[in-house]
Amino acid sequence: MNIVIDTESPLAVYLQIKNQIKGLINASELKEGTHLPSIRRLASLLGVAINTVARAYYELEEEKIIKLDGRRGTLVLGPNAIDTDERRTFLERLTEEYLLRSKEYQYSQDEIAEIIKEKFKEIY
Repeated sequence: MNIVIDTESPLAVYLQIKNQIKGLINASELKEGTHLPSIRRLASLLGVAINTVARAYYELEEEKIIKLDGRRGTLVLGPNAIDTDERRTFLERLTEEYLLRSKEYQYSQDEIAEIIKEKFKEIY
């Protein structure tokens, strides 16, 4: 599981973790029934406070995306738990953050489009 924390992002760290886990589930990189690292383990791997990961996990559990099951661990419930409107809102937020940060460096629309095309080819 590859989660990257952006220390310059205006998005709270727990939200970055939560959103990236959702993204991994939507991309089928985390499949239904997959065990996630314990809260302590993920906090250690990411170099963040235990409470930060706990908040992300608890919110994901409230949304019925994962299941915290004590000693048995934390299980992914699957992408069906993430509703379509929320997926769209998530993408809009990411896009807005990306564009606002790009605007700070005064990139043109053409430059941004070119980079998106290149990265899309690399990733997809």
